[in-house]
Amino acid sequence: MEKVTIKDIARLSGVSVATVSYVINGKHEDRYTADTKRKILQIVNLYNFQPSRIAQSFALSKSNNVILLTEKHETVLQKAESYDALRHISKAFESLGYNLIIRTHLENTRIDMADAVICMGLEENEFLRLAHENYVPLLSVDGIIHDELFFQVLQDFDYVVARGEEKFGKNNFTLALVDLYNQAVKDELKNLPCEVVYIRDSEFRNLAGRNIVTVNNSLHKLYGENNDNILLVPAHTESKANALIDCFYKATERVQGITHTVRVR
Repeated sequence: MEKVTIKDIARLSGVSVATVSYVINGKHEDRYTADTKRKILQIVNLYNFQPSRIAQSFALSKSNNVILLTEKHETVLQKAESYDALRHISKAFESLGYNLIIRTHLENTRIDMADAVICMGLEENEFLRLAHENYVPLLSVDGIIHDELFFQVLQDFDYVVARGEEKFGKNNFTLALVDLYNQAVKDELKNLPCEVVYIRDSEFRNLAGRNIVTVNNSLHKLYGENNDNILLVPAHTESKANALIDCFYKATERVQGITHTVRVR
């Protein structure tokens, strides 16, 4: 792909070339808002725009640290599923020499000791608040973010439903999930051609007698791994971890002209 120009940055940011020049050179700050500055710098970072002292500083500030930000889960099932996801992700990153720093909250939302932040199921408003305060890449897992700037790794639930229909037939099963998703994902799941329920610990007993499809290993074990009435299409797999690694490299290397949303089977 041809080298990105200042005109491209201006077009992607929705501002003039002059405004982009002011921002990247730190001049005339009275002529643009803080939000405009954040947007331009995020795009400069994403596309590795050169020449730029900002882009050069990004290249020189590699830490080999990656922050994984997850919600502070309350239920046993949520904790079990979170651990299962962390196990796959940490193994993948550590095998490549990265230090994975796991956080359930950030006391300081301005991040300067990591190459990227991976957000697990974070709500969109919280994700974007972090994005507005930082210029390191942010990636979302199991959370839809309505901004094409950000890489997102999601479960392919159409594939999950198709697998369920192969085993049980159409309209003959319930998709049971441990609640680890942001609201945008839940809104999307409402459009699936099957019943979707979110399970909290002992509520799994309410599934007795039903045909169940799930992506959660913990629910599969509780319901009975040898029970022919349950189908597991796992959410946390080596393939999903590898997809996240691929997105991480593309985000940190500012690879252009590619889709930023990956749905994993």
